[in-house]
Amino acid sequence: MNQHFRYGIAVSVLTASLISGCSGVNTQISEEIIHSASNFPISANQSYFGVLPCDDCPSIEGARVETQLDLMANGMYLLTETDQARSEERSNAMGLWRVEGDRLVLLQGEVEYKVYFASEAGGWRQTGKHILDPIGWQPVSINKQIDGMLIYMADAPSIVECSTGTRLPVVMTPEWIEVERAYLDSRYLAGGYLYIEADVAIEWEEPEEGPARHHLRFGNLQRVVPGKTCGSPTALLANHEWDLVELDGFFSSDLDEMQARPYVRFNGQQLSGRTGCNVMAGTIHIEENTLSFGPIVSTRMFCQDAEKVESRFLQLIEEAKYSSLEGQQWTWYDKSMKRLMSFERKEAIETPTRLSNYKDTHTN
Repeated sequence: MNQHFRYGIAVSVLTASLISGCSGVNTQISEEIIHSASNFPISANQSYFGVLPCDDCPSIEGARVETQLDLMANGMYLLTETDQARSEERSNAMGLWRVEGDRLVLLQGEVEYKVYFASEAGGWRQTGKHILDPIGWQPVSINKQIDGMLIYMADAPSIVECSTGTRLPVVMTPEWIEVERAYLDSRYLAGGYLYIEADVAIEWEEPEEGPARHHLRFGNLQRVVPGKTCGSPTALLANHEWDLVELDGFFSSDLDEMQARPYVRFNGQQLSGRTGCNVMAGTIHIEENTLSFGPIVSTRMFCQDAEKVESRFLQLIEEAKYSSLEGQQWTWYDKSMKRLMSFERKEAIETPTRLSNYKDTHTN
């Protein structure tokens, strides 16, 4: 996330919270933050509701849709749109969101799916006076088809959803039994991830133990594909610095405390980066789900605070066999589909825009 994005939504969410007051729902931030924490942390998840015009609805001309938008502090959104003339016509979407100045952009992959504009009341404007107003935190549930990376350990299955990179705990319903059987039949070794496609329900739940967060319930299992990942589009991966945010055997705080965080970058097949206080270089080859490396060379400065991380980092590079872009994270797996490490793309630093000083000019 860039600072522009972080500051803008922090102001918007804070304003919305003051307007909407207490909703009586637990608004504790409890989604797993798959992408990095921000310098301007968001204090609460936020829901918005409004009735907006719909140009492509299947009902009569001038149709309007009841729209609810949930923005999560971890960068994920859920969107539902229900045609007022045909209440059975409801569309659901999920993805990542960002703020660009006065614009709220909902993404589907890297494509702009919908765009809203900030309103002075703390909501979001579509066109004219059609506004999504803040309603506190009243999370919506959605049904949709997803693809993701499933892991099942210690009777606690979870899925890293491909488009957002969000980890969703799985509720063990009767439909889970088929998925469990497919996982046990297909996995390589204990602790391995398995690519799946399925129809699911995503719902906000407050379990007896643990924080409130979104959970996933299986409907129809479409397919499982051993040895497949969320994909590795080189056009999105190349020519960027990718900071290490997760390393097997270490806590994220271990990486945060390093004076120089490890990162990688590649152009074509030329790999470069840092292991910590040392510079490294080599070759990398990425093809769909797989990756491989040529010889990796590095400088040999001794840095006591980074020694263990550097050693483990270089060791796991040699073990990495699979590559997966999951939301904003690039994850590497070994031959048994065990998660080795994850990186987050370093964004350019931008000057924050203060939405509180924004003058609304988007009226028609």
